[in-house]
Amino acid sequence: MTSLHTAGILTPDRPVGHLFELRGWTTGISRIDEMSVTVADVEANLFPEPCPGAPEGTFGWRAVPATWVPAGVQDIVVTGPDERVLNQATVHVGTLPGEEPLWLGELEAPKQGKVSEGHVVYVTGWAMLQGRAPSLIEVMVEGGGTVSARTRLPRKDVPQEFPGFDDAAVSGFEAWVPVDLPYGEERTLSLRVRYRTEGVGEVVSAKRTFTLRNPVADLDDAELADELAGDTARAMARVDIPTDPKHVLVFTHSLGVGGGQLWLQELLSRMVTDHGWQVSLVSETDGPLRADCHELGIPVHVTTHYRNQTVPAYEGHVAELARFAKCSGAGVALVNTLGGFVGADAAKRAGMPTAWVIHESFSLPAFAYQNWGPVKPPAAVWKRWESTLGEVDRLLFVADATREMFLPYSKPERCRTVRYGTPMHKFGGRTRSETRRQARNMLGYSPDDIVLVNIGIAEARKGQAPLISAMERIHKIHPEAKLSVVGLHPSPYGLAMEESVERAGLEESVSLVPIQPDPLRWLQAADIFVNSSDIESLPRSILEAVCCGVPVAATDVFGAREMIVDGETGWLFETNDVDALTAALLRALGTSATRRREMAKAAHEKLLPWLDPAGYAREYSEILTELSGGVHV
Repeated sequence: MTSLHTAGILTPDRPVGHLFELRGWTTGISRIDEMSVTVADVEANLFPEPCPGAPEGTFGWRAVPATWVPAGVQDIVVTGPDERVLNQATVHVGTLPGEEPLWLGELEAPKQGKVSEGHVVYVTGWAMLQGRAPSLIEVMVEGGGTVSARTRLPRKDVPQEFPGFDDAAVSGFEAWVPVDLPYGEERTLSLRVRYRTEGVGEVVSAKRTFTLRNPVADLDDAELADELAGDTARAMARVDIPTDPKHVLVFTHSLGVGGGQLWLQELLSRMVTDHGWQVSLVSETDGPLRADCHELGIPVHVTTHYRNQTVPAYEGHVAELARFAKCSGAGVALVNTLGGFVGADAAKRAGMPTAWVIHESFSLPAFAYQNWGPVKPPAAVWKRWESTLGEVDRLLFVADATREMFLPYSKPERCRTVRYGTPMHKFGGRTRSETRRQARNMLGYSPDDIVLVNIGIAEARKGQAPLISAMERIHKIHPEAKLSVVGLHPSPYGLAMEESVERAGLEESVSLVPIQPDPLRWLQAADIFVNSSDIESLPRSILEAVCCGVPVAATDVFGAREMIVDGETGWLFETNDVDALTAALLRALGTSATRRREMAKAAHEKLLPWLDPAGYAREYSEILTELSGGVHV
């Protein structure tokens, strides 16, 4: 046999699937371990086997990639005993017209034929379509409707099995589908999942059946709840403390930095300084905003997490907070966020007129599942949650869509929308040219760049990962488009975002910026603001962008659609759909700078009546004054 090392490769003449085999031949070797074959940088398993059509006297082989190969045109490399490249070729991994796209994935929950607890179907798994995470995943549950899943969630396990797939690390998805299922009942349900990407195709999973069982309500719990509530009522009757109608007791969930907390901080600051209110505050967790409260003269009581996992824990915490409320001397209570129902219940049991502000646009089952699990809180506590919604004197919302969601729990006359403003209203809906130039210089943008900005703490519901995926496509059409995502922190989701940017080669086009106490300079530098969240009530960041004269592209969720009119004052797109997000950004980028300025101006004019935060502070002061004065609806 000749000592000259050469090789031939029989390449397929049509696209192949993720798993395939190749045939070829080499000269100058006699054993299979003297050579190697890689496909898409993945080493193949080799087997000696005659190769059809190979020259006489050559060594035939068959190569099978050790794992699935990503879609696209992939390199084949044959090396000899001295690791010298003997031959190179390419193979097209994909599908022919009319064929279904190549799908890899696993629907991990709910399990086929198994029983799930509660009244929410939690659907989770991972998927890749043609080697990439699908643009849209729709979960279809009998009796629960169709829900778009949250996509591009971090997965540490999938890349280990599919190392050559760029999206393996962000191939996870999840969805929550509430089902109307009374306590003590169970139902066999069916589920299908549709995976779709525009231009690639779609795959619909086989039907999976499972049982959803909502545990029987514990009658002993109900009796115990009534007994403990009676103890609290008798204890309250023994407390006689004079109250001040200009003193409000506030219950909140956190003193950390977030939308709901910043809303409250701005409100309390203006109520104290502009309207003469005395404020006391109870929070279940501490945080940096406690220092702001201290400067305003607001005493802060940090309690434990609001306890609702068992009836004794719940009733005990309500009793403690009710005593605290009655001894505070406050004449009215204000409860911040849906999860603060323990505080709302305590305030009512203390005999205080109460306003409850609900920011969250979740159904109660979905909110409970995501925060406390499938069968918590127990039925007796759940009953108190629902009844407290009906008992408080006012339910207040920041968006009409959220108000509509909660109307069944109360009376329409007790439910009211109070939209909030932002201190950035002082910019009057514009950014001076020189200010914009300075901000762009400071952030390293050129005059020709079209700057897109997203602001929000990096987390799945904010949708930054789908936004990065959209930028992969945007960059090919608009290389001048540059994205800054402000809000990065070292969470699994944040780390996956960084890896996605690196894998896609977008380091020059996408900047991931750590959480900023003041993101103003990014808004001043922006040409387009992008809100990609899949759940919101009234996004504060949209208000801030409008105040700075930046047109907004946003998901069509709750309060966003109340602020943005598609095509007139901004651009709207469907949630959890990368194709829709990409199309909206292409529309925005295809709009002239002059027209974008006109749209931003129109947005500011539409929102101007309530952009000044002094307005919502005044409205809250009036509401609380009415309640503390004994005027109830």
